[in-house]
Amino acid sequence: MQSLSPQAKRSMARIFNLVNMSELPALSDNVHDLLNMIGDEQANAKQLSGVILKDVSLTSKVLQVVNSAYYTRGTQVGSVCRAITLIGFNTIREMAMSIALFEDFIKAGGDRVKVSDILTQSFLSGTLSKEISIRNSLHVSHEEAFICGLFHNLGELIVLIYLPDLYRKVAAKIDGGVDKNHAARAVLDDLTFYQVGMEIAVFWNLCEKIVYSMHPDPPKLRHPDDDFALLMNLSAFSNQLTTEISGGGNRIDRLFERYGPILQVDKKKIFWMLEDIIDDAGNISSIIRAGIRHMKLQSKLIVVTKDDQGKYVRLS
Repeated sequence: MQSLSPQAKRSMARIFNLVNMSELPALSDNVHDLLNMIGDEQANAKQLSGVILKDVSLTSKVLQVVNSAYYTRGTQVGSVCRAITLIGFNTIREMAMSIALFEDFIKAGGDRVKVSDILTQSFLSGTLSKEISIRNSLHVSHEEAFICGLFHNLGELIVLIYLPDLYRKVAAKIDGGVDKNHAARAVLDDLTFYQVGMEIAVFWNLCEKIVYSMHPDPPKLRHPDDDFALLMNLSAFSNQLTTEISGGGNRIDRLFERYGPILQVDKKKIFWMLEDIIDDAGNISSIIRAGIRHMKLQSKLIVVTKDDQGKYVRLS
């Protein structure tokens, strides 16, 4: 699948040993079932409802979100099928998958604050990827754009949860100004977060598009309809942009120089889009609300979008 150096292969084997793959929980059945609906034109509201209803906690959380003032505007919703009718099949599926995925990782343990931060960033990145694909009419599945963005940081989550001491060492190097890939290679014996994520994703039998969209340095497009390369570029751009905003935004211009022509993205319009996404995201999950608060994303977004006169301009 991916080419690892002999040192990285040994490191990956040690990580699998340390994590003990027999104890590493695979993604829940709910997440797998929801993933299997992506691209399935025959999937319907009854099937989606059936997946959600298998888990009492998931059902409760989905209905709680749907019954928030943001979605219902005072109309009480008492069933998942009714929620799908009112809110839409794709919206409910993405909501259910995000909630179920977040539950899987929060239950796995580790530093809950940092896990919440990474999950929040992943959700925002997935949503941004989807919105870019819709608004710019890119030749990709909007659902796949969301999923690939959502899973992009899987390797970092795995290292954080199961190898916290090593994660702290990588984080310390990053805080000291070292590039994330170089920092991970130094601590994980020539292995990066994204390589860990790709190996785990293959173990979990996730589809090839999800696996390869974890790569931080995607290939250039050979032609405009190259949906695989587009997905990889969307996922990389969205995740790197949210990372930059979270950290202060020193490399934002370089991101737009590289990905702007490929994805047809304009900096001010993207920041406007992100502002709306961040405002809406807190309605999905308490984990996302906590992450947005902790990372102070609204205030950081305003700082990095100031114009030459120091004024924040929202487009209309």
